[in-house]
Amino acid sequence: MNFEKLIEYATMAPSGHNTQPWKFSAEDHEIRIYPDHNRSLPVVDPDDHALYISLGCALENLIIAAKQDGLKSSAEYFPPDEKEECIRVTLFQNGEPGDDELFNVIPVRQSNRSLYNEKKIPGDYVRKLTEASQFDSVKIKTFDANHKVTEPVIDLVKEGNRVQFSDQDFVEELISWIRFTRKEMNERNDGLSAEVMGFPFVPRWFGRFILKTFAKPESEASKAEKQLRSSSLLMLFISKKNDKKHWIETGRSFQRVVLTATSLGIVHAHLNMPCEVETVRKKLSAHLGLNNDEQPLLLIRFGYAKELPRSPRRPIDEVILKSNTV
Repeated sequence: MNFEKLIEYATMAPSGHNTQPWKFSAEDHEIRIYPDHNRSLPVVDPDDHALYISLGCALENLIIAAKQDGLKSSAEYFPPDEKEECIRVTLFQNGEPGDDELFNVIPVRQSNRSLYNEKKIPGDYVRKLTEASQFDSVKIKTFDANHKVTEPVIDLVKEGNRVQFSDQDFVEELISWIRFTRKEMNERNDGLSAEVMGFPFVPRWFGRFILKTFAKPESEASKAEKQLRSSSLLMLFISKKNDKKHWIETGRSFQRVVLTATSLGIVHAHLNMPCEVETVRKKLSAHLGLNNDEQPLLLIRFGYAKELPRSPRRPIDEVILKSNTV
């Protein structure tokens, strides 16, 4: 049972600004996933819901990889007998065949922030995406990115952009996680590299100048609208309750959907601004007629585009707690 390899697959999960907010431990037949609050995003994610969504993504990767290795898994969220808050995954020898389709694309999946080519996703592919979730705690709504009924959602995406880029704390937090030079990227192995963001490597002072000068509320809102309209499909992930368990399962649902998309040759990226700004999230909830418990937490666009450079990942020895053996 190669725990280190399973954890490596778990770390290929997405996270906000590629913060990789997780730690792992492994012993006997158990792997634990811990939230790393030193890698939280207090401005864009003040309640840490995006952090726990990322843990759910990592958990789903781990479970898929374990199944591929002939292991059955059982996940417990925040067991009361643990000293620290964690997700505990117990693994058993099973021997049942794994899910090759999802497992094989774990290393390939990426968030593609480019403009898409407006090619339509076939209806049977859309059905496969919506059926991939498998979690009753999560609702999914789909929108044609270029249908008139989607216009109010587009307006809220733009409003969320304006609010965020009018907030200097948000801009500073974003800049702190951009790796403007290749040296920064190679030394840190986290964050958003310049090439992933769509511009060349530049000195940090110059990259900072560019963002502070040109990343203005209206221009960023216009950029997001162009990205959205180049897409074929929007998918909104709605947590039926606003707590950590449901956030984790939202992440698991999302991960299964985007792995399925990747297996079908479909790319994806977040357009999460209306979910991240609380005032705009409330407007989105009201527009969709959601009840008070339901929370729209992830807005994802899907379509077709060329592959981009990949976001880096930290070495395994940096995410495994030293007091445990693997």
